[in-house]
Formats: sequence, structure tokens, C-alpha cells
Amino acid sequence: MKWWEKNNLRMIQNNIRDIDAMMDIDKHIEWLKSFDANVLEIGCGGITAFHPTELECQYPSPYMKGDFFKEVVEKCHANNIRVIARFDFSKTHESFYEKHSDWYSRKKDGSPIRYHDTVATCVNGEYQRELSLKIIEEVLRKYQVDGIFFNMFGYVTHDYSGNYIGICQCKNCKKRFYEMYGEVLPTKEDMEDPAFLKYLEFKKITVNEMLDKIRNVTKAISTDIAISTYATHGVDIVRNESNSALDRPLPFWVYSSSDNVGQIEGGYDDKISSNCAINAVDLPYRFMGVSKYLNQVRLYENIAAGSGLDWCIIGDDEDYPDYENFETVRKVFRFHKKYEEYYGHFDQRTKIMLVYSNDGKSLNAEYRGLFRMFKEEHILFTIMDSNALEAHIEEFNKYDFVFLPDVPDISYAVGEALKNTTACVIASGGSIVKNRVLIKELFGVELSDAIKDVRGTYFRTEPKADFPDFQNKQWVFLDGFYYKMTLGGDVTGMLPKVEKAAFGPPERCFGHKNTDEMMASFGHGGNIYIPWGIGTLYYKYGYGEFRRLMLDIMSKAKPIPRAFNTNAPEMVEMFFAKCDASTYMLQLINLTSFNGMTFFKPFKLNNIDVTFNEIAPKSIEELTESGKKPVSYDGKMIISMDEAEIYKAFIISI
Repeated sequence: MKWWEKNNLRMIQNNIRDIDAMMDIDKHIEWLKSFDANVLEIGCGGITAFHPTELECQYPSPYMKGDFFKEVVEKCHANNIRVIARFDFSKTHESFYEKHSDWYSRKKDGSPIRYHDTVATCVNGEYQRELSLKIIEEVLRKYQVDGIFFNMFGYVTHDYSGNYIGICQCKNCKKRFYEMYGEVLPTKEDMEDPAFLKYLEFKKITVNEMLDKIRNVTKAISTDIAISTYATHGVDIVRNESNSALDRPLPFWVYSSSDNVGQIEGGYDDKISSNCAINAVDLPYRFMGVSKYLNQVRLYENIAAGSGLDWCIIGDDEDYPDYENFETVRKVFRFHKKYEEYYGHFDQRTKIMLVYSNDGKSLNAEYRGLFRMFKEEHILFTIMDSNALEAHIEEFNKYDFVFLPDVPDISYAVGEALKNTTACVIASGGSIVKNRVLIKELFGVELSDAIKDVRGTYFRTEPKADFPDFQNKQWVFLDGFYYKMTLGGDVTGMLPKVEKAAFGPPERCFGHKNTDEMMASFGHGGNIYIPWGIGTLYYKYGYGEFRRLMLDIMSKAKPIPRAFNTNAPEMVEMFFAKCDASTYMLQLINLTSFNGMTFFKPFKLNNIDVTFNEIAPKSIEELTESGKKPVSYDGKMIISMDEAEIYKAFIISI
């Protein structure tokens, strides 16, 4: 087993500045040890080299005396702390530009992308494609590092200030794209443009080529060196971030860590997830941390979802001005160290598969809405990256439900497997609209083009036998878009549309007409198609009617699988997973502190009862900071959480 496969990382990332080459490394290691950290990720090369380099393509820190990185590695190893070398090849110092202008990305007008004294490089330029490999090899042959990480890897379309810089128009990109497709490189991102769709493929191919090259260079030196970046191809540790940004559209995604970790744990058995909880409130404000309650939620969600711990600050702790989070982060790290034998090896398979798909441009709001519904209902689910579906085809029949929330397309093999699975397939938000033939084969419906002029439209909560939660609510609003469906002979419809009417003063608000047009279909093997964004509307607006509708729709197909019953509030996030043949873990995260914008002190919660439906516990122990504490179970267990208590974990033996 490789060291990272133990999946017990307690990593601190110091994003060091040039001036941090003067850091007191002995003091810094004592600081790391105070967190029980077992991995340090720290700057090594790329924009700035923090080691004496013999390569002319690197810019050493002007503040460095001696060999900073060598001292870090040797002293960390002497204290049983592994070191991951951080690289950033997305930019170089501007001093290289005049002599090597072909290394760099170009805007549409041909100008380079400058930021302070750096210039953005291109994936297809010599610097990234060739010289980065020499930089990596130099470091790996000089220092006994345990891993390497690449920041801002791949194609970047925004600068650090969030300004859009567009598709790179450098000569290298234009040449490679023409060689591969015989077409001119597109200049704008347009999902309706066939050339841009080819460009998306072009990006994936060229990035994966680089990841393969990096892997070949690294593993030729040592197979014990972990490779990590924000990608799944060719890496051992898939990195992600739970971060904040001042201008990020609401709603705030409180489940960020659970989501990020779950996407990897559910779909990639040969990799581990390391989701970094970013301390900073935003990139321009790196020296102020987020709420201590949010920080803990992110870290606890990491370990509850199956990962280790990963936390980041900028620079050296000695001059970092906001240390309010330090002690609470230490608390989480300390707890993980005490009980690490139980973490990182959960059986993530449930009876519900929730497929995640992202076009790289925007979040999948439909997916997030369903994610939130299940979390609030304490329904367990497994996240499956759409790119990993083919590798898990043989598992489809183990699920009761497979959800496709706004998944634009799937492969032929996946489509065939879904047509034959015993699971109920539920698609929503315009899923697989690129393959209307498959929609007809899977769901027995034919779709028209999207209808977007829908504001003021409703649908009736009928048939009433299918929607028992809506005896007193006859209409629910529809917004955004929908696809008009023609139902096949073996398909029944649900939720008939109510045509919109006049909108204006109350005196003019009448004239709605009932129609026979259905907003959901059922049948054709028990599958369900919802041709509008039920999850998106819940994610954006939070009306509980959409959650209740989904639960009723699921219940029409099959009983909703629940591993346990509980009266826990919706804002208690619950995890339940198998650790080994005779051990399970139940975990609770108290999110009652979250009001949609701000994190307050979590509420005290009394008398949460949990009854298990699939196991018969022989003994239950609570994991506490002072040790294990026995818990009684007489058909159910009773849990209380003190004020400001965010996390509880229980080991269950069967």
C-alpha cells in the first residue's frame, strides 16, 4: 500500500510568498506539530523557485539564502511529516517574456495576459509542455519529496481579479487545434457552436497528455511519489477546494466539502480525495479567515464523507494576522488523529446513485437541488461523476434509484446499461436532451425543443393518489424552462400544466386554463422523466414543495430506501457508512448555525432518535475527545448535541 492510500492525510498547505523563503523552519514545524499535521504542502517551483535551480526557466526567490526547500524536506521528515511540493506553471516572471514569447497565452487581440510581474503561460507552449517536466525532474532527483501538486493546472480563462480573458489564441493553440480538427480555433465559448464543442474535447485531450507526461516522469523516479491536482486523470490524489468568494452568486453551498469529497469517493476507487478548506474569505482578502464554525463544518464534512483533512493559509503562521481559527482547526485535526483507524475506508455504496455532471462553465444547480433534498431528508446517496459511469456499469442493479440531474449526455454503453437496469432511472432538468432517441427508449417520451416563456405557469398536483402530501395545495409554480413531452402508450403522465394567464393588478389576474400537458412521466420500465428543473428551483429558491414533489414521485416508483429513521432536524447532516464487515459509523454535523449567509453558534439539540433499518447493533460507542463512551440502544439510540457542538461520531458494532 502506498502512503496516500491509507487516506489519513492531515495536511496543511502554506501558500508561501517570495518573502517566506526567510521563514524560520524550525518554528514552523513546531506549529505544524501543534495541529498533529502529518503532511505539509508548500511552494517549490514554477512562478518562483524556492530552491537553488540550475534551470534557466525558473525565477528563484530573491529573498532565499541557501536551500530553503531542502531544509523544509529534511526537517519535516525528521518530524514524521511528509512533504508535497507545490508547483504553479500557469505563469512565469515577466523577465522571460521578451526572449520566450511563444511560451505564453494570448487574448483575442494577440496581447499576453499580464498580472503584476507575471505573464500567463499556455498548456501548448514549450514552458508547460517541456520545461515544466524538467523542473519537476530536477526537484524529484534532488529532494526526497512525498508528492507533487500543480496549482491552476490546465486552461485558464479568468485572471486573479476575475476578469474574463477568453480562449487562448496563441499560435501553438491555433496550430494544434487545426492539426487535430482541420478548423479555426473558436474565439468565444458557445455551447451551440460545433467548433467550441470540439474545443472542449481539445482541452481534455491536451491536458490529459500533460498529465500522462508528468506521471511518466514522476513514476520513473519513484512510484512512491503521489501526484495531485484538480483533475482525475493520471493522479493519485484528486484535489478540490471548499472556498468562499465575495461576488459568488447565492445561495451559499453549505455542503461543499461533502459534495467535493463524495464526487471522488463514489466514482474513483483508485484515487483519494483531498478537499482543501480554504481559510481565507476570498483571494483579495487572504489574510482574514472565514467563520470558525464554517471552517469546522468544512473539515468535519471532509472526514465524514470519506476523506482526510486539508486546510490552507497564505504565508508563514508567524505573521498571519488572523489566528482565530487555529484552535478549532487543531481540535478537528486532533480528533482525527485519535480515531484515524475508523476514517478513510468507508463503503460508499448506497441504494441511490446521484450522477454529477459539469460542463466546466457552471455549477449543476439541478444536481445541487437534489443533493440538498436528500441531505435534508437524511436519505443516503452515492455521488457518481458522469465521467466514471462506464467503470461502474456492473453496479447499476445494486441501486434502487439512479438520478440523472441535468446530465447533458451519456455514452452508448451507459445508455444500454440504464435501459437494462432494475433501478428506477429518474432524469430531470433537461437531462440527455442531446440524445432524443435514448430518451424515448429509456422513458417512452418524445421531447420538443425547450420552452422558455413559462413565468406565470403552474402545474396541478395530480393524480392526488400519487401526491398525498398535496391534499391542500392544488398548484405549484413552474419557472425557468420545460420541454414539452409526447407520452408513449405505456407511459402515464403526472402534474398537468396550468396555462399562464394575465399578470398585473389583482383585478386582472384570472384566466388560467387547465391543460392535458404533463410535467412528469412514469412508466416504460418504471422510469421517470421530469422535463424541467425541479432540483434547480429548489436549489435557487428553497420552496419545500419541490422536495415534497420529488419524494412523492420517488414513492410512486419504489419505496424510498432509508438506512435509518430519525427525527433529526433538516439542518443536521447525517452520514452512515460501513467501516468493515462488523463495524459501521454514524456521524452528525450540526448545521443549525447557518442562516443562509452567516454562521452562528450552533443550537443545542436534544432527543434526536435514530432507529436502524438494515442492521441490528450489538454495541454503540460515541467517539469523544477523551475516549470512547458507551451508548445504549433499545430499538433506538438517543442523541443530544450541546450548544456550539458541531460534530458527533458513533462506532456501531454488529
